[in-house]
Amino acid sequence: MKRLILASVLVLFSLAAQASRPAADEAVFVEGARYSAVLDSQGRAWRLLPAGGRDLSLRVSGECHAGSVPPRGLWLLTQDAQGRPELVAPSATALPAGHSGRIRVVACGQPAPQGTLALPAGLVQWLQQNSGSIYVAR
Repeated sequence: MKRLILASVLVLFSLAAQASRPAADEAVFVEGARYSAVLDSQGRAWRLLPAGGRDLSLRVSGECHAGSVPPRGLWLLTQDAQGRPELVAPSATALPAGHSGRIRVVACGQPAPQGTLALPAGLVQWLQQNSGSIYVAR
């Protein structure tokens, strides 16, 4: 009887552990392991996750709210053909219909038409030097 109870408990723990595992798509978004910066798309707040130090939080000034906010998901910071920084969505990032999956990054004060994201020059420089990937949260 004790063995039956023990076996039942082990089965329940196994089922509970399986239910608590994230879906495969969510596994991409492991903080600090898959990305090193987080953008809160609602408030334009950033959390920088440097590998060798404490997290840094900052909010982009209202004067620099030009351009487009990337859709929610993981974005890779790369350079376009002219060497300018841009965000590129990997296949794991769901995009709205018609979105190119690319967003050019410009410094505040530069023209920021649709399809670009304006950020302070210091933040752009930090992201280029310290971050290969950014998670855009809601």
